[in-house]
Amino acid sequence: MTTIYLIRHAEAEANLYRIAQGQANSSITDRGERQIQALARRFADIPIDAVYASDLYRTCATARAVYVPKGLELHTDPDLREIHMGRWEDLPWGLVRQTEGERLTQFNHSDPAWVAPGGESLGDRRIAGESPDQTVAVFSHGTAIRQFLANVKGVPPEEWHDLPHADNTSVTCLAWDGETFHVIFEGDNSHLDDSISTLA
Repeated sequence: MTTIYLIRHAEAEANLYRIAQGQANSSITDRGERQIQALARRFADIPIDAVYASDLYRTCATARAVYVPKGLELHTDPDLREIHMGRWEDLPWGLVRQTEGERLTQFNHSDPAWVAPGGESLGDRRIAGESPDQTVAVFSHGTAIRQFLANVKGVPPEEWHDLPHADNTSVTCLAWDGETFHVIFEGDNSHLDDSISTLA
């Protein structure tokens, strides 16, 4: 059995300033740095065999919470990136609402009719297959994680809007039995208090 901890990146400036970042890079905020410290405390006593992250800065910086204290190598993988936001990349969400309000509503409700050019998919199945009987930490992004979990749980696209949004550095635990993922827990942010929770 392979155990995968699927972790959303820490708060980035684009999260704070409400900018569509997709595959654009932005720095980690001060609150995001405190989230990373809390995440490191959470994983201090959890054995991890390998650490993967999307190759974007915000996930690599968050992954420091696990791979640095444990003396592990960080494996970056572009298949773990957030979806590409197309022409919305680096635009304030407020401007997107003014110019393409209906399409933004589709995106916010995970409407499968919304399509972003160049969207990426999670590579967790491949990583699980390459890590039999290991415990792996995988750092990725909010929308990518939501859509991956929808597929794991068999949630049809017309019900994606019911899936919760995860806090920055929230942790989901999955078990891979060689054929199927099983969700152990999902979107847990118990290592964050209200002063450092983005959703709070």
